Amino acid sequence: MVPESFETFFLATAGAGAAFVGLLFIAISIGPQRTFDPRAVAGVQHQRLAEATLLTLFNGFVLSCVALVPGIDVGWIALVLGATGALIAAQLVGFLARSHRHDVPGRFPWRHRLRVVSLSLVAAVVYAIQGLLGLRLILRPTDVEAYRGLAVIVIGIYTLGMLRAWTLLGDPQHGWSGWLNPLQDLGRASEREPEATSETDVPTAASRS
Repeated sequence: MVPESFETFFLATAGAGAAFVGLLFIAISIGPQRTFDPRAVAGVQHQRLAEATLLTLFNGFVLSCVALVPGIDVGWIALVLGATGALIAAQLVGFLARSHRHDVPGRFPWRHRLRVVSLSLVAAVVYAIQGLLGLRLILRPTDVEAYRGLAVIVIGIYTLGMLRAWTLLGDPQHGWSGWLNPLQDLGRASEREPEATSETDVPTAASRS
């Protein structure tokens, strides 16, 4: 059980997590076809990002709720959720990087790759720290500094969740949120691919005639 000085904090973050998850469901339900329709432009990417957003908010909500339950070692929950989150975030990094291989070879700058995976890389680091703090609490259940670090991690998790939700639901194209948006150029890529296909089909048809 967490020290009494942290009970109010985790009570507040548990309520905030429930509100965030509820708002995410409401926002997605307004236009579910954009997120879950595989025929939509960047449909698979939208779904993967929606899943990552849900798991991010779910992580903070469950961790905060379990921390309030008497007799349960929150260290194990932090370790499991942190390790799982880091693994999923790493998989999302690879998926987003592969999804953006539509640029001309040799003209794929590292800054573009960093932009695409930036939030997922930060998420992987945050989850890894969460797992380490969970391991520390398993070894030393009364470590106040570990609880303080875990409280900071929960704030970081919710911040990531809100940034991902803004990117997912708003699809920003400009400013700092547009720079963080890994979906903003997938629509233009899908438009270029049919054009390239049609151009390559013309000489083939001419050669057959």
